[in-house]
Amino acid sequence: MTVLLFNASARKQGNTATLGERLLTGIPHTTIHLMDHHLNFVQDNRDTDRPQADSTDDYETLMTKVAVASDIVLATPVYWYDMAAPLKVFMDRWFDSYTNGFPFQGKRVYLLVVGADQPEIKAAGIANAIRYSCEWLKMDFRGVATVTADGPNDVAEMRTLPASFDALRLNLKKIV
Repeated sequence: MTVLLFNASARKQGNTATLGERLLTGIPHTTIHLMDHHLNFVQDNRDTDRPQADSTDDYETLMTKVAVASDIVLATPVYWYDMAAPLKVFMDRWFDSYTNGFPFQGKRVYLLVVGADQPEIKAAGIANAIRYSCEWLKMDFRGVATVTADGPNDVAEMRTLPASFDALRLNLKKIV
């Protein structure tokens, strides 16, 4: 089993990254900070002679890691009621991979969302976007844990986390 944690936050030690590391405590994994990688916007080349690919950024390097992963944890802060831009760009590029026959099917996907202002309500679109993307790509969406946090160390200082977090953790531990 190979587990990847994609942190979409600009802060490597922030609440989003901390939540991901807490979820995966004791579970071997690799953390990828999307802000450390150059990702171009997706280009839809279906109406041209150009291939649906862009080799001028780090996307293919990331996807070689995804190819061998069994479990993918996507962790994002809420920015303006949506996922952080690095995660959105990364997921938009999945179209390139899908078009070229990438083996998405069967990969288990978990979502962590951290926001300050009722994220379980106001950021529900994030979970829907991930859920529907997984459905379309035949990935196994295992669920979402949403945490309300605002201060720099809120998640690190939380003694208890929501039941949805515990359910995701239990799900992962059963697989390991």
